Amino acid sequence: MKKFRIPILLALAVALATTSTVAAQSFRDDSNHSSSSPAFLTSMSTEAEPSLFESSLVQKNEELEQRMSRLEAELNQSRQVGVDPGVSIEQHLLRQEAGTGGLFGSIEITFLQPSISGVQSVFGSGTGRLLDTSYQTGVRYVLGYVSDSGLGVRGRYWSFDNSTGYSPPFAPAMFGIHVQAADTEVTMAQRMRHIDLEFSGGLRYGQLKYTNPPLTLYGPGTVSFEGVGPTASLNAQRSLGNSGFSLFGNVRGSVMIGDIRTASLLLNIPAGSIEDEVMTVFENQLGVAWNYHLTNQMLLEVRTAWETQYWANSTLEDDFYGIGSNLALMGPTLAVELRY
Repeated sequence: MKKFRIPILLALAVALATTSTVAAQSFRDDSNHSSSSPAFLTSMSTEAEPSLFESSLVQKNEELEQRMSRLEAELNQSRQVGVDPGVSIEQHLLRQEAGTGGLFGSIEITFLQPSISGVQSVFGSGTGRLLDTSYQTGVRYVLGYVSDSGLGVRGRYWSFDNSTGYSPPFAPAMFGIHVQAADTEVTMAQRMRHIDLEFSGGLRYGQLKYTNPPLTLYGPGTVSFEGVGPTASLNAQRSLGNSGFSLFGNVRGSVMIGDIRTASLLLNIPAGSIEDEVMTVFENQLGVAWNYHLTNQMLLEVRTAWETQYWANSTLEDDFYGIGSNLALMGPTLAVELRY
């Protein structure tokens, strides 16, 4: 019995040792596996956070670089035109202090040459020149108000009251040309990049009248149109750096409905009136402006432009009796405007 006791005890000891070794190894494997998972997740979170932070920093740096590039470009431009950057900043601050809105008024002198189509038809020939036209003066008054938002109101009145001489053999007789236009409109100013835009729309009263003395081929009399209708305009202005100068251009269109009254420019045409006639008017200007701050709240602007107008009516352009006609005016203008 003693012979078998020792081997059995040895076998039990070996079995117990093997079992403990396997259990310990399994425990270590489980612990290593469980500890490795949080480490992996931690590494992912620590790697993800710097990645988002770095991308945000890169974006901010790019924005700062773009702003610095724009500032450097503006500074170089001001140096090229010979303007002190300090003066430019001061002018910008003055504009901010004064605001963009306020009252404004202007006086504009027009030097326009009239051209009348069809008045030579009474000769039965297209040659020669019946009227000897020249540049003649007119006056335009403008008064208005604009708010800081760009919305405003404006009133305009223009008058052209002149006479032009006949060519020989009817000289020194004079042919009268009288034009009036009064506008009441709403305006809207808007800045688009470097261009200042202004839109307007409203109502126009207009009158066009021809008068003729008795000492010509025509008989004594008058022909006139008088009507009311909508008017609309667009003005664009582009500053030339910080020099105070700018280029501008504008267009305006009007459609008026009214009556034509005639006291007969020819003896065989009876006096009378024609109702519901349509007169269309097209106007445009191209020119240069200069502005200067008189005070922190007052701006002076001087403008000069080349202006063109065309007044057209289908009845007036009918030259069967030689009385036609549509009117074109063109020439330089000079305006002075104050804004407060």
